[in-house]
Amino acid sequence: MTAVFRPDVHAVAVDDALIILDLMRDEYLCLPGAVADGDGGIQSAELIATLDEAGLVTTGPAPERRPLPQRPSETVIYQRPEQPPAIATWLAALRAALAVRAIRKGAGVASYLALADGPAGDRTPARVAEAARAFWQMAPWLPIEGECLVRSALLMRFLNQRGLEADWVFGVRLWPFMAHCWVQLDDLCLNDDVERLTAYTPIYSR
Repeated sequence: MTAVFRPDVHAVAVDDALIILDLMRDEYLCLPGAVADGDGGIQSAELIATLDEAGLVTTGPAPERRPLPQRPSETVIYQRPEQPPAIATWLAALRAALAVRAIRKGAGVASYLALADGPAGDRTPARVAEAARAFWQMAPWLPIEGECLVRSALLMRFLNQRGLEADWVFGVRLWPFMAHCWVQLDDLCLNDDVERLTAYTPIYSR
C-alpha cells in the first residue's frame, strides 16, 4: 500500500528524520528514521498506519506541489532603497501592518498565509528588491512587531498591495528542532540574513 500526504500537509527529510508540517492544524511533527519517497509516497506499512491514524495521509495520486526553492545567497537587509519611501509607500506599509494586527490574536499559520492571497503579481527582481529595501527601512516605525511569521506576513501583504510577488518559505532544522520562515525571490532574501538561513531546510513555499 502506498499513501501520500494530504495537500495541506508537507514533509521533508532532514538527516535521518522526516519532518512534517500540517498547515491546517498549525503544527510540526518530527519522525526520526522515517523516509518518504521522492514523489510524496510513503512505503513503510508501519509508518503509513501511524500517519493515517493521525489523519495526515490519503490514498491516490500525489497532489501537485510547488517546487521548493534553493536557499538564498544574497539579502537586501543591509541595502538602502534608491529613493526614500514615498507617502503612498508608507500608507501601503501601514495598511499591511493593520491587516496583520487584525488577525494576530489566536491566529494560526493558515490565517497569516491568507494575507498573501491575491492575483499573481510582478516578479521583476529589481522592482521586488527595491520594494523590500524600502519596507525594511520603514519596518522599525510600523505599529507592529513579532517573530518571523509576523514579519514575513507583513512583507508579503505589503508586496501584494504593491502588485508585487515573492516566495514565502518555511524551513526546519534539527538538534535542536526549530522552524523558521522568510521571504525570498530567486536567490535573494528580502527580510533575513542568509547566514541564519543556512541551517534550515525548506519544507514549504507559497
